Amino acid sequence: MKISQLQPGHQILEHDDTGRTNRFEVVSIRQVGKMFEVTFLSALGLSSALYPANAFVATAAA
Repeated sequence: MKISQLQPGHQILEHDDTGRTNRFEVVSIRQVGKMFEVTFLSALGLSSALYPANAFVATAAA
């Protein structure tokens, strides 16, 4: 899914080098210039990152 299409509540999947899948929930998303700041919630707490609007992330099936 494109970053610009994310909504709060979407589940993001990340696959690490050990083969584990980590799941993050989108808490908020806001546009900052040409970028999007996405705040995530995981077992480790809250974190945020900036992405270009045309970036893609793997989302979990609803």
